[in-house]
Amino acid sequence: MIESLSDILIITDVDGTLMRAEKGISPKNLEAIKRFTDKGGHFTVSTGRAIDVARELLKDIPINAPSVHLNGGYFYDWNKDKIIEPHYISKYARYIVKKVYEKFDYCDCHFASFDSVNLLTSGEYLKKYIPYREFNYFSGSIEDIPEEVYKFIICCDPENMPEIRKFVESSAGKEVRIVQSSPFFLEILPKDNSKGDALRHLCEMIDIPVENSVAVGDYENDSDMLLAAGIGAAVENAQESLKEKADLILPSCEENAIAHLIEFLEEMYEW
Repeated sequence: MIESLSDILIITDVDGTLMRAEKGISPKNLEAIKRFTDKGGHFTVSTGRAIDVARELLKDIPINAPSVHLNGGYFYDWNKDKIIEPHYISKYARYIVKKVYEKFDYCDCHFASFDSVNLLTSGEYLKKYIPYREFNYFSGSIEDIPEEVYKFIICCDPENMPEIRKFVESSAGKEVRIVQSSPFFLEILPKDNSKGDALRHLCEMIDIPVENSVAVGDYENDSDMLLAAGIGAAVENAQESLKEKADLILPSCEENAIAHLIEFLEEMYEW
């Protein structure tokens, strides 16, 4: 039962939800999050980004609960600067990816390990959609890919995604989970990874009933999280299919969605 803001956990996706497309977090969102956490509220993020990429982006935000990374690949404790409960993907996934880049020359394939994102292909498409990032190129064979891999990612133009996704899903079997995290990213994850499962486990970790959680997202990979939360909220710029599953529709990420959510919660639980 929620009696005050201190009983609530807000967990939000980052790209397209918490952050604006080009200018990062808005001052209004940041001010509202600080106000919420000062009143005892719990705030964190659930993102497809690894912590080494997310840390700089999120450094000024008062995150006071473990964050979720790589769509459920692990938790990160900000106080201890420590990764918690990493989930590595089956070796079988590397052969799925090999089939993809051998069949399709209009995509990029890469994998996320502990401290880097490693390109298996040219990077033409990845750099097209994330021009500001630097990537490592993996020089070994598919058999040389380390065991400690959190996920594989396929990047392609949105118009080619249906064909590539259909091929991946037909090749995947039951050892992995396939989810799209943007119009140009298809992710191959450990079979038990999802933002929804991560949310439920996080609530156990911080002793907050899952029904006291509020989850915010914008894309397919956020779906399980919104359904698991007490309140599932989608931003206005979200996929229509995600908005259909949401309990609450917020303004777009460009219009201070998280600040609007916090103001809504303050109206409900402050008196």
